[in-house]
Amino acid sequence: MYGDSRRTPSAIHTRGVAGSIPAAPTPRSTCGLGCAGTCGLRFKAVTARLETARLVIRTFELHDADSWIAMVTDPEVRRFLPPGPVPTMETFQSAIERRHAMEHERGHAMWAVDAKETGAFVGQCGLQPVERTGPEIELAYHFNKASWNKGYATEAAIAVLEHGLGPVGLDRVIAVVVPENIGSWRVMEKAGMRYEGLATYYGMTGLKKYVAERDQWKVPAAS
Repeated sequence: MYGDSRRTPSAIHTRGVAGSIPAAPTPRSTCGLGCAGTCGLRFKAVTARLETARLVIRTFELHDADSWIAMVTDPEVRRFLPPGPVPTMETFQSAIERRHAMEHERGHAMWAVDAKETGAFVGQCGLQPVERTGPEIELAYHFNKASWNKGYATEAAIAVLEHGLGPVGLDRVIAVVVPENIGSWRVMEKAGMRYEGLATYYGMTGLKKYVAERDQWKVPAAS
C-alpha cells in the first residue's frame, strides 16, 4: 500500500525538537481556517523539520487541511485503518492542536511529509503514543495514493526512526499493521524494524507488531 524505498536519509535537520524541548511559545486564539475565531482553536509555535534525499518532514500547518482531509478520506487509504467516523475539518482542527501540543511536550508527533522537489504534500509520518495513551510509542504513516510505489514511506520511516531513537531519546518504537496490508509491513521491514509477533491494539486482534530499539536499530544500508 505504501510502496518501498531505495534511499536512506542524506541529511536530517531539526528546528525546535533536537537536543532540548523548546521554550513555551505563545499560543494564538484564532485558527486561520476560515472559522472567524469561533472554534476557539489555539496553536503553539513549535516547528520540526527533517530532510531526506527526496522528502521534507515537518510540523503540520494550517494550510495542510485540504490535502490531509483528501488523503484520509480516500477509501483506498482508509481500508486498512481502524474503523471510525469519516474525518472532517473539525477532525483536522482537533488533530493539529493535539499534535502541536505533543510536539511541544515530547519532541515528536505525527508530521506532514512533502516532496522536496515540488513542495507538494504527499502524506504524514511520525511518532505518537499507541492508542493515544501509550506508554508504547508507535511509528505511523499514511501517504496519498498519488505517492504510492515511490519509496516515500520507507524513506520517511527511516528518517523518523533515526530522529526518535537519536535526538529525541526514545529507547523503543513499535509499529503495528494488519497482515493483509503487505506494503505497509514491508516498509517496516525495509526500515530495519524487527518482527515481534501478533498483537492486539486499537481493538483489532492479530496485528503484526514490529519493534525498533535504540541499542539494536541501525539505519539500513541503501539497496
